[in-house]
Amino acid sequence: MNFLSKSKIPFLLPASLLILLVFVLRLYRLDFQSIWWDEGHSIQMASAPITQIPTLPGMDVHPPGFFATLHIWMGLFGRSEFALRYLSVAFGVLTVALLIRFGRETGGKRMGLWAGSFAALSPFYVAYAQEVRMYAMVTFFATASVYFLWRLLFGTGKSAQAGRRAGGQVGRGAGEQGRYVVVVLLLLYVFLTTLALYTHYFTLFLLAFENLVWLVWIFSARQSTVNGQRSAVSGHSSFVTRHSSFVLWAFSQAGILLFFAPQLFLAARQIGDYANPNLQPPGLLYYIVHNWQACTLGLTFDSANAQPYLWALVAILLLGLSLVIRPLSFANSQIRKFANSQIRHSLFLTAWLIIPLTLYFIVLQQRPSYEPRYMMLATPALFLLFGLAFSAKGWISNLLGVATAIILLAGLGSYYSNEAFFKDDAEGVTQWLAAETTPDDIVYVDVPHPFHYYAERISAPTRYLFVDIHTAADTLNQEALGKNRLYWITWWGSDTDPRGLISYLLRKQAGPPTAEKQFRGYRVEQYTLAGQSFSLPDDLPSVEINFDNVLLLDGLAYSKILSPGEAGWVTLHFTQLSPTDINYKISLRLRAPDGRLLAQVDKPILNDRHFQTAAWPIEDPALNQAVNVYTLPLNEPDYRGPLTLEAVVYNAATGDSIAAYNVSTTNDDFVSAQIGEITVKSEE
Repeated sequence: MNFLSKSKIPFLLPASLLILLVFVLRLYRLDFQSIWWDEGHSIQMASAPITQIPTLPGMDVHPPGFFATLHIWMGLFGRSEFALRYLSVAFGVLTVALLIRFGRETGGKRMGLWAGSFAALSPFYVAYAQEVRMYAMVTFFATASVYFLWRLLFGTGKSAQAGRRAGGQVGRGAGEQGRYVVVVLLLLYVFLTTLALYTHYFTLFLLAFENLVWLVWIFSARQSTVNGQRSAVSGHSSFVTRHSSFVLWAFSQAGILLFFAPQLFLAARQIGDYANPNLQPPGLLYYIVHNWQACTLGLTFDSANAQPYLWALVAILLLGLSLVIRPLSFANSQIRKFANSQIRHSLFLTAWLIIPLTLYFIVLQQRPSYEPRYMMLATPALFLLFGLAFSAKGWISNLLGVATAIILLAGLGSYYSNEAFFKDDAEGVTQWLAAETTPDDIVYVDVPHPFHYYAERISAPTRYLFVDIHTAADTLNQEALGKNRLYWITWWGSDTDPRGLISYLLRKQAGPPTAEKQFRGYRVEQYTLAGQSFSLPDDLPSVEINFDNVLLLDGLAYSKILSPGEAGWVTLHFTQLSPTDINYKISLRLRAPDGRLLAQVDKPILNDRHFQTAAWPIEDPALNQAVNVYTLPLNEPDYRGPLTLEAVVYNAATGDSIAAYNVSTTNDDFVSAQIGEITVKSEE
C-alpha cells in the first residue's frame, strides 16, 4: 500500500498544517492566566488516592473519568500550570483531527478541512483546551462515539467498502470479513460512548440522539428487508437483516450499561441529589442566543457588539447549506443522489446539535444549572455543519468560508486579549500575600479552590473558612487567637458567605479594615487584631414586625451608638409565616431627620442553607427561620446626630415592596418600617 499516494498528498498536506495550527493556538499563553476555581477543584479531586476519587464528597455531580486520568497525568508530568493544562490541549488537538477525518468521510475533503478549520479557530474550543477540566476530553469521546456510530450504521469509509464487498461475494470468508468489520466498529462505539459517560453525565443527552439514529436505522433496515432490497442507509447491508438490526442496537446499549454499571448507583444518587433552588432557568431566547455566541464567537466577545456577527453567521450557514443541496432540483440522477446524501448528512448533524441542547433546556426548567460548556459534546455537529455548508466547489463557498473564519478569528482575538474576561487572578492574590504576610498572620478564603494549589507559597497559614452563622465566631476565636493580622479573601462567584457574616464580625469587633485591595475576581480585606473575641448578639431582643403575613421580623439587635465614620451593624431574625413562591430582599436604611439617606444596603433574605425565601420549607423549623446580618457604612463620614433605622421588604424580581404591620411608627408609604434609632456621637 502506498500511504502517500498522489491522491492523498493534496489532502494530507493542508490537514497536517491545520493540525499544527490547532496545536500552536492551544499552546499559546497556556500558563499565562491563573488557575481558577474549577481548575483548582479538578486538581484537588485528582490529588486524592485514585481508588477514593469516585466517592469523594467534592465530586458532587461529576463522574470520575477525567479526575482519574488527571491523577495519572500529574504523576507522570507534574503539577505546573502548563503541565496540568496540557492534558486538555492533547484532547483538543485530537478532537479537531477527528473532525477533519469525520468530515472527509461524510462529505469529502473540503468538508473535512473546513470543519477542522472552524474548530481550530473556535474560541470555545481553544478556551477549554486551556483549562484543567473535562470538557475537551468529553468532546473528543463524544465525537469519537458519533463517528464510529456513523461508520457502523452508514458505513462511508473503508470499513463500509469491506462490508459491501463481503456482502456482494459468495463464500464464507467474505461474509466473515463483513462481520468482523461490524463487530470492531460496534465495540469501538460501545467503548468510546462509555468513556464519554465516565467523563460527563450529560453524555446521556448524546445517547438520546444516538438512540434516535439507531431507531431510524432499524426501521430503514426492516423496510429494506420487507421490500426485498438492500438497505439504502447501511454500508453493511448484507450483514443487516430485519432481526440483526435490532440485535446490534440491543447489544450496543447493553454493552454501554454493563461497562458503566460500576458507576451507575453513584451516578443516580449524584444526579438525584443535585439541586440549587437559588438558580433560575434561562429563557428560551436567551438560551438560544447565548449558546450560539458561545459556540461561535465565544463568550469573551462583548455581547453588546456581537449581534451583527451572530446574525451574519446564521445567514452564512444557511446560504452555504442551500448551495450544497440546491442540485436536488436538477434532473441528473448522479447529482440528485449527491444532493440527497448531503441532505441526510445535514439532518444527521442538525439532530446531533439540536436534540442534546433541547433535552438540556427541558431539564434546566426543573434543575437550573446552566453553562454552555456542559453541552460541548454537541458542538462538533455545528462545525461539521459549517464544513458541509462550504463543501461545494466554487468561489461563493470559498468566500463564505473565509468570512466565517474571519469572524471566528475576531472572537479568538478577544479570548486572548480581553482582560475583562480573563480568569480570576488567584496567582496575583497569592504573590501579594506572599510578600505581605508573616507566619504570625492568618489568611482566610471563602472558597477552597484554587488556593489549596497556591497556599504553600504564602508564609501565613491559609484556611478555607466554611461559614456557618452559628459557629463562625467560635472558629475565629480559636484560630485567629494571638495572630497579628487577619486577611479575608472573597471571590466574586462565591456563595459561601452571602450574608456577609465574616466582614460583619470583623468590622463589629476589630473595626474597619486597615487595608483593602482588589484583584481580578477577588477582594482582600486586612484587619489588625488586638486579642478581640468575636460573637453575634446573644438572645436578640424580641420585636414583632409582620411583613404582609409572609415574613415576621421577630428578633433585632443593632449598634445604637456610633463613632464618627464608623459603620453601623444590624442583626435580624426572620420567621416564615406562610409559604411563598417569591424571593424577597430587605433594604436597610439609615435616614437623617431631614430625610437624607445616609446608608443603604439591600440583600436577599437567606436561611441557614442560603436558600432564598421561595425555597424555605414551611414545615421545617430548622430552615423556615434565619438570622441575617448587615453592615451599614455611612456615605457622609462627617455626619453627627440621630439616624432612623428603616427596613423595607420587597420582591427581588419586581422591586415591589410589601406592607409592614405591627409597627409603632411607619412612614407614609406604609412599607418603610422604622425599627430603631442610632446616634452618631460627636468627637470628644
